[in-house]
Amino acid sequence: MDQNNLHTLFFIDHILKTEQAQKIQQLAKQYSAQYAHIRDMSKEQADLFLSQLPSSSYGEEKVKRLYFDGCFDLMHSGHFNALRQAKELCETLVVGVIKSDAIAKAKGPPIMTDEERLALASACKWVDEVVIQETYDPTIEQIDRHSCSHVAHGDDLVQTADGKDAYQPFKDAKRMKIFKRTEGISTTDIVGRMLLMTKEVMWEEKKVFQKQTVVEASNINSLEIDQVSIEQTLNNKILNTTRRIMQFSNNKKPKPGDKIVYIDGSFDILHQGHVDVLRKAKELGDFLYVGVYDNETINKIKGKNYPILNLQERVLNLLAIKFVDEVIMGVPYKVNEQLIKNFKIDLVVEGTCSQKTVDDPYELPIKLGIYQQIQAVNKQTADELIERIVSNRLRFLEKYNSRKKKEINFFENHDYKVEEI
Repeated sequence: MDQNNLHTLFFIDHILKTEQAQKIQQLAKQYSAQYAHIRDMSKEQADLFLSQLPSSSYGEEKVKRLYFDGCFDLMHSGHFNALRQAKELCETLVVGVIKSDAIAKAKGPPIMTDEERLALASACKWVDEVVIQETYDPTIEQIDRHSCSHVAHGDDLVQTADGKDAYQPFKDAKRMKIFKRTEGISTTDIVGRMLLMTKEVMWEEKKVFQKQTVVEASNINSLEIDQVSIEQTLNNKILNTTRRIMQFSNNKKPKPGDKIVYIDGSFDILHQGHVDVLRKAKELGDFLYVGVYDNETINKIKGKNYPILNLQERVLNLLAIKFVDEVIMGVPYKVNEQLIKNFKIDLVVEGTCSQKTVDDPYELPIKLGIYQQIQAVNKQTADELIERIVSNRLRFLEKYNSRKKKEINFFENHDYKVEEI
C-alpha cells in the first residue's frame, strides 16, 4: 500500500473513533483535496493536527453555498476567524461586503472605501466569492439571488432600527448557521487604539475638518474617550493559542525546485496596498515567505505609538491572506545571510511604499543580486488610515464611546452556548 493510502486510512481511523461510520465514505472523497498536506506530516504531527480539528470538519454535514455579510472595515483577525468558521460550515462561502452608504445610515461612515474593503475580503483564503450588498441587513431574497441555502453570523445579536432580531426570518425558515464571535479584538477596539494614539501626538494645533469648521484642541480634549472604554481597549486583548495558529496556518513548506520569494515589513493594519504587494510578490515565485518585524523594531522605525496591532494579531492577519504561504515572526530588520540560507531564499522583494531608516535593510540581497523592488500601484499606508481618523476625530470619538459600551455590555451579559468551530 502506498504512503498516500496509508495516510488516508490513518485519517479515517481517527474519525471512526469520534464520529458515525456513515460519514466516512464522504470524508474519504473530501480528504485528498482538503487535507492533502497531511501526507507531508509525520504520524506524530498528523496526530496533533487531527486532534485539534474542529468537530464540524467531520461532523455536521456542510451546506453547499453559505452567505455571510459584513462591513469588514479595518479588517482584523476577528473578521478572518469569522470567515474561517463560516467556511467550515459550507463548501462555497459567498461574502457580502456592505456598501458604505448603507453602513453610514446604520452606524456612521466606515473608515475604508468600498473598493478597499472588497479587496481585503477577496484576498482572504477562506472566501470563495465576494459580492456587494446594497442593504445593511441581508434578506432571504438576497441570499436566494446568490443561490445560498443559509446565512451565517456570530452569536452576537444584531438588531434592526426598531429593536428586532435582524436574523429572525432566517431562523424561522431554518436557514441560519451560528458560530462563536471572536473575543479580544474588534474594529471598535482598533479605532480606540488609533484615537488614543492621536490624542497627544497630532492635536496640539487647530485642525480643519471636512466641513471646513475649525476646532480648537481644547474642544477636542473636552470630548474624551470614556474611561471605562479606555480601560477595556487596553486590557481586552486577544488571547491567542497554538490551536488558533494551527487553524490559520497553511501547514505548507517549499517543494524541491520551488522559487522562494521573501518580503518583510510591519503589516500593521492590513490594507489594499498590502494586498497588492503580496499578490505581486507571490507572482514572482512559487513559495512566499512573509517576514514580520516585532513590536520593538516597528516602534524604533516609526515612533509614536506604533505598532497599532501586536505581533500575534499581525501574524494571524497575514496567514489569512491567500497569497501568503508562510510567515516568519520577529525577523531582523536587516536581511542577513542566516535568514537567506536558513529559508533558502531565491529572491528578496520590497514594495516602493515601504518605510526605511538610514540603514538600508536590503544591502545584502542587493549585493548578492537577489533583490527586486515591486512598484506599488496602490500607495495606501497605515498613516493614511490614521489621518482619516484624525480628520474626523469628534465623529469617531462619539461612535467609539457608543459602540464600546455596547461591546462591554455584550461580553458581560452574554450566555456562552456556542462553541468555536
